This record gives sequence, C-alpha cells and structure tokens, in this order.
Amino acid sequence: MAEPLKIVARIVAAPGVADRLEAEMKRLVKRTRKEPGCRQYDLHRGTEDPRLFVFVEDWETKAHWEDHMAGDAIRAFTERIGEDMIESGEILQLGQVA
Repeated sequence: MAEPLKIVARIVAAPGVADRLEAEMKRLVKRTRKEPGCRQYDLHRGTEDPRLFVFVEDWETKAHWEDHMAGDAIRAFTERIGEDMIESGEILQLGQVA
C-alpha cells in the first residue's frame, strides 16, 4: 500500500506583491481541495514576515501529489502569477515517523 505524503511548501513573495499573491494562492487552495487524494491543503501567512507563505498539505499518496503538481490548478496558478511574484520557494516532502 502506498504511503501518505505530507508537503510543507515555503514561499516568499517578491516585494510589493504579497497581497496579490495571497489572493491567487487562495484561488489555488479552493481548486486543490477538490482534487483526488487531497486530504489537507492549507495556506498560512507569516505573522512576523507578511511576505512569507507556507502551504501545509496532506496527500493520500505521492502519486496524487504528483498529479496535482502536473495538473490544471497548478498550471493556471503559475500562468497567473508569472515569474516575478515569487522571490524564493522550497518544497519539503515528508513522511511521518512517529
């Protein structure tokens, strides 16, 4: 049986666009929560650094997450934000150990 996959994605918005990026991310959250295998897809914003966003995700399997990353919701999101709205990002793939 395939193992569940947790994702923590850390994104720093480019200067001056954090609110616009948040709006686009909220659209992404709404669509993603309806995708097969999505058990959790939550967006958080830094309280000390308002340019920091963190997605906390829980997928039934890694294959479900890979489908999400190659799917229409992510494609539309990346087209809407372009390359200028994100200063940096990091995706951590995690498996529960305890």
